[in-house]
Amino acid sequence: MSKKKILAMALAFAAAVSVSVSVFAESRIFVDLVEVPTDTPPQKINDRTMVPVRAITEMIGYDVVWVPEDQKVEIWEPSRQHPTIIMVIGQPTAYYEKYVPEIDERVSYEETLDSPPVLINQRTFVPLRFISEAVGYTVDYNVDSADVYIFSPEYMENQAGEGIGEEGEGIGRTRPVSEDEINYVLSFRTKSWLDLRQEQKEKVVSIIVRWWDETAGYVAEDFDAILAALDHQMETYFRNNTDEGVFQTACDIFGVDVSLFIKG
Repeated sequence: MSKKKILAMALAFAAAVSVSVSVFAESRIFVDLVEVPTDTPPQKINDRTMVPVRAITEMIGYDVVWVPEDQKVEIWEPSRQHPTIIMVIGQPTAYYEKYVPEIDERVSYEETLDSPPVLINQRTFVPLRFISEAVGYTVDYNVDSADVYIFSPEYMENQAGEGIGEEGEGIGRTRPVSEDEINYVLSFRTKSWLDLRQEQKEKVVSIIVRWWDETAGYVAEDFDAILAALDHQMETYFRNNTDEGVFQTACDIFGVDVSLFIKG
């Protein structure tokens, strides 16, 4: 083995050791609202959520290859002839391949990571947001529950959108609301709602209106009005230092009896 490779491995090991004492992020990870089973919790390093690479990649249907002599992590999309993502322990530069529909071909990218991959207790931890977005997934952080949600493009595409109400108007119901979706909606409160990006807020509202329709027969007629009203009320709560649930607030605003949904 060359002196250069030995030095690189030594530096990578030193980097891994130096971050192994970082404070654990007490949070869970969900992919399309299904909790990712892992015996090692996520960790916060340089304000970035780091997760065990095998747990997250296998949950989204990708394979992991560990190249020990190079301290390299390769993440493979099934049926591909080249790895989709390549990272090296302790190294800030990552490489990934992504399909670009505008030109109908895959393009290679290089990205500098705020938190490089690390070895902690013999587990490889990688930056969650980078991995997720490199394969086209969307990431949510709930600042109230400290949980992390990852959504596939297919899940996002099937959430928001208008359906048919009783008179041909409204959002309507597309499919039964699952327990996972209910728990997701109920997890949002004042701060976590305001922290969401617009497309994520739309996803939460789309679940709320389906739940309303399914349980109370309430057909929402204006998706944008619900979103705007929630934004306004949660901002008011924030200014008044009031912590309130998003679902409870939506029901209060639009006169939906919350006792039909939440018992006790």
